[in-house]
Amino acid sequence: MSRHNVQDEYYEQLVGSKIAQFWTSDDGFPTFGLVHPEHGAMVIEVSCDPEGNNEGFLFISDGSES
Repeated sequence: MSRHNVQDEYYEQLVGSKIAQFWTSDDGFPTFGLVHPEHGAMVIEVSCDPEGNNEGFLFISDGSES
């Protein structure tokens, strides 16, 4: 049986999205604009951790800031 946790639920919201754009954020992180058939526009920014110290963690937003 697989282990399902809060982090899985966080990233599962991306399933079904299509990458529509790529750019580098003002702070230097890789950033992707996505479109989800149910959730609409989303943005993911790659960082190391939720605090945004380095690369490796995905920040997911609704796309209203892009």
